[in-house]
Amino acid sequence: MLLKTFRQLCICPRPVFCTRPYSGGSMLFTGSGQVTLQQNDATGIAVVTLDNPGKKNALSGSMMVQLEDIVQKLEKWDDGKAVIVTGNGHDFCSGGDLEFIRKILNKQGGQKMCTHMQGMLTKLKNLPLISVASICGLALGGGAELCTACDFRLITESAKIGFVQLKMGLATGFGGGTRLTKIIGRSEAIKLLCSGKVLKAEECLKIGLVDGIISNQDEHIAYTTEWIQSNFPHDSSLTRKMKEIIVGATELDEQNSLANEKEIFVQTWSSPLHVDAVNSNIKHKE
Repeated sequence: MLLKTFRQLCICPRPVFCTRPYSGGSMLFTGSGQVTLQQNDATGIAVVTLDNPGKKNALSGSMMVQLEDIVQKLEKWDDGKAVIVTGNGHDFCSGGDLEFIRKILNKQGGQKMCTHMQGMLTKLKNLPLISVASICGLALGGGAELCTACDFRLITESAKIGFVQLKMGLATGFGGGTRLTKIIGRSEAIKLLCSGKVLKAEECLKIGLVDGIISNQDEHIAYTTEWIQSNFPHDSSLTRKMKEIIVGATELDEQNSLANEKEIFVQTWSSPLHVDAVNSNIKHKE
């Protein structure tokens, strides 16, 4: 069936290496910190929080696996409309946890981590939910890459985003280079990726990296929630259908994207919501 093919293209399968040790040792994707999920069926808005105290919410191996498990759960959330990705406390995410990184400092370890994170963040990007990164404090390295996997980015006035991989002797490894180029364009991506510059909130807004600035850091989740409700006030199930069409438009060739759109259209045609809207002439009401 077409829809099955669409989902195979847009949602990467779970990497098997997450439960296997690296060669030459028994170290798994482990480490400190956690990723938590709160789901509100009434609003259809979930909050995913990175929490690694004392490390500016750096991603350990165990957090990378937990994040994938959460994304898989969100794929199946029928009451969902949107998801907010944020960090606990005063920072978003400072990239990879150096304690974990030192334990996998070999080619095989780097390849496995890269494969896992690229696949998982592709699934996050292609969720049928609208995703918004609510950024406070620092979003550096892998943390900056993570926020590019969201549909929108809101940033507090004092927050900063930096693709500092070059300073660490690295290239982008979580797919952030590809996504960033699509978000801000080739020239701006070259400037940002090849300089390692850390941008302030206003600079991020100027180049189109973020979609808005939040004045009150302590209320950034409440602000992001209100922003979602204000911009996307319609039925959750229909919002997810529209997001699926948009994902198809970016992930499929034109013929398959059109076929996917037609299939979704037929699913919504003559539905109770559609019939009620037609009978109430809602299209011509503000």
